Amino acid sequence: MFRVLGPLEITVGERLAQPPGPRQRELLALLLLRANQVVSVGTIVKLAWGEWPPPTARRQAQNCVGRLRRLMTDVGLSPKTIVTTPGGYLLKVGDDQLDMLAFLAAADEGRALAGAGHAWKASRCYRAALALWRGPAFEGVALGPLAGEVERLNERRLAVLEDCLDLELQLGKHAAVAGELRALVAEHPLRERMWGQLALALHRSGRTDEALVALDQARARFVPGERLLEIEAAVARGETGVAERPGRLPDAPAGFVGRDDESAVLARLLRQEAGAVVSGEAGVGKTALAVHVAHRVHECFPDGLLYASLRGSGPGEVLGGFLRRLGVSGQAVPDGVEDRAEVYRGKLAGRRALIVLDDVADAGQVLPLLPGRSRCAVLITSRSSLDELTGGSRLPGLGGTSQGSVLPGLGGLAEEAFRPGARGFGGSGAFQAALGAGVGPFPGMPGLTGTVVSASKGSGRGVLPLMELPSLEGGPAMTLLAKVAGAGRVAAEVPAARDLVRLCGGSPLAIRVLGARLAAEPRLRVSWLAERLARRKPAPAYRAVAEALSLGYAGLPEAARRLLRRIHLLDAPDFAPWACAALLDTTPAEAEELLERLVEAHFAERSSPPRYRLQEAVREFTLGVTGATGGAGATETTSVTATTTTSVTGTTSVTGTTSVTGTTSVTGTTSVTGTTSVTGTTSVTGTTSVTGFTAAERRAALGRLLDGWLVLADQANGLRFESADEAPPGRWTPLGVTVGDPLEWFETERPGLVAAVRRAAAENRAEHCWRLAVALARYLEGAGHLDDLAECLRLALAANPQHEAGHAWLL
Repeated sequence: MFRVLGPLEITVGERLAQPPGPRQRELLALLLLRANQVVSVGTIVKLAWGEWPPPTARRQAQNCVGRLRRLMTDVGLSPKTIVTTPGGYLLKVGDDQLDMLAFLAAADEGRALAGAGHAWKASRCYRAALALWRGPAFEGVALGPLAGEVERLNERRLAVLEDCLDLELQLGKHAAVAGELRALVAEHPLRERMWGQLALALHRSGRTDEALVALDQARARFVPGERLLEIEAAVARGETGVAERPGRLPDAPAGFVGRDDESAVLARLLRQEAGAVVSGEAGVGKTALAVHVAHRVHECFPDGLLYASLRGSGPGEVLGGFLRRLGVSGQAVPDGVEDRAEVYRGKLAGRRALIVLDDVADAGQVLPLLPGRSRCAVLITSRSSLDELTGGSRLPGLGGTSQGSVLPGLGGLAEEAFRPGARGFGGSGAFQAALGAGVGPFPGMPGLTGTVVSASKGSGRGVLPLMELPSLEGGPAMTLLAKVAGAGRVAAEVPAARDLVRLCGGSPLAIRVLGARLAAEPRLRVSWLAERLARRKPAPAYRAVAEALSLGYAGLPEAARRLLRRIHLLDAPDFAPWACAALLDTTPAEAEELLERLVEAHFAERSSPPRYRLQEAVREFTLGVTGATGGAGATETTSVTATTTTSVTGTTSVTGTTSVTGTTSVTGTTSVTGTTSVTGTTSVTGTTSVTGFTAAERRAALGRLLDGWLVLADQANGLRFESADEAPPGRWTPLGVTVGDPLEWFETERPGLVAAVRRAAAENRAEHCWRLAVALARYLEGAGHLDDLAECLRLALAANPQHEAGHAWLL
């Protein structure tokens, strides 16, 4: 190993060597600084003798290289480590042979992990990189004209250290890094970023007076910049957070096809600080389009982006998450929705940020999340047209026209509509003029005022134009099918392929699912699949998605089908493989294999590996194939055999039923007793074998899942508070699963943990309920998730009113 991050050394096992003379040290340092690059003899001569070398300089340089080779032989290295080339000399080393290269590789990996949101892993990577340093780079070696390169290497070390400290402050390690930062500002008194980090670490550790003193000391050394002034103001106000550039967005959808016109229009609206509502049927690709466009334009928003899926979330919960990302500490987040909305709009004032609100149910969810007068852009997806926001105003040529007002087309007046200043929220340009502008409060939000856009002919008032996302048709639909199933399969049966995409209703999800089945079964003909789909007469569009999912489901292995039938017990927006292992009583590795099979079949999506999620249409389908709502005492269908059409959409109660009104034929229904509701279940049409699991199996699966949550939550608390309590005997444990950084784990799994407390309460599992609530409470309180804390403790106390620990937390 060559070591240059400190004094220059060569180590081989326990042996250590240094070049004996200054010239050899300088030559070796030069070759290592330019590792794996050719260094000319002229460069070596210039480094050793400057501008006036002696006549024998080249020969002396060659002799010096020879002595270096002998030194390497003496310590057990190959003399061929230094290679002679026509242009000079090259020292060949790998990342594991030179600490400088190992540092740079680890630093780059840390930056990539941090950019992907893996703060704990990134901080560990950074710390491993920094541990390679023993002092200033090339300490004791005079490199003359190359000193600038060495200084840049030393500067990179300090930048990595600052990045690492930022992450550790995010992870709550305030007290742990305060002492380190004290020493660092003493050593580097002009590094403003370190002074800011010190002030935050002290303030968040409850040492606000010391933080203010540190800020005064910084002022005495230099004029503070904008960032340090923000920190000073936050400390003075008692806030423990300072606004960072928020930047959470799901991964860009792989294999995105079509939607060129829609993407261009949305991107242009967002760049002009306006926005839009994208509506459409389940599975039509609203989320994929929104995420695709957001990735396309995110660089236009220097103050970051905010993304939230509102499925099952209220505006208060989303506002709380947004405020924390904008730098408001959990304890400083107000209680009421209107108060949170006021702080939220204040934080966004003057900022240029992108806000993506996915899967909105109604306008009431989204109105508090609009930024008011700001330079932000908002993109919303919903199955509804959200008339309260759009006023019936539709973007033309993309989703049809309407009785409401219509924006100018993409030519002619479009340039005026999109000109700078026509912002849709606070501007007064042609964007409003095209729709008819009015000034007044937003409907349903008395605290939010400003310019709103009202439809000239619509019945409501709106601030955003509506894009009704049409089905995928023609070339793009065929391209998508070919991309998933294989171009050869589509080319061999073009008419059948056209029938198939038509019968899919142009739904990208349906096309992907059936394309995946074709790809998985090479002997399956496109025409056979199209004929089977045609027999089911899938209309309207939402039925087409359900029927396609049913056909795709039939082609899955039984183990994958079993997982889909049980996955409704997971209420989290995304989940790790161990949770599915609990449902199936298998290992996390085996569960991950099944999840990957579901990803290949387009029934699941991979998010932030190794995590997975389901689209809402797939989640609804899983409820359909079980016939369960997940309520207490629900009993899954043990055998349901459909002969023709078995849609149970809208059936609110199916108790001991052998014949369901409106269903042509449902035979073999042994029992669906206790199924309280299957409202909204799109379809189980044509599924020839939908074998669920018995009530006993369901109870066992849920018990394992709740056990797993409790074991891992206890493990996380053990790491946080340095205790080593073992899981009680008999509790199901996810084999080989560790939580890693406990704070990061709690934050990632928080939605699933809170949902597990709800599930345990609903299923009358009192012990699981209060144990999970108490295990989660310490994190929720410290992180400021007070809404979740109150709900969990309320549920725990209701499940076990005599539990003293729960009463103590509530007080």
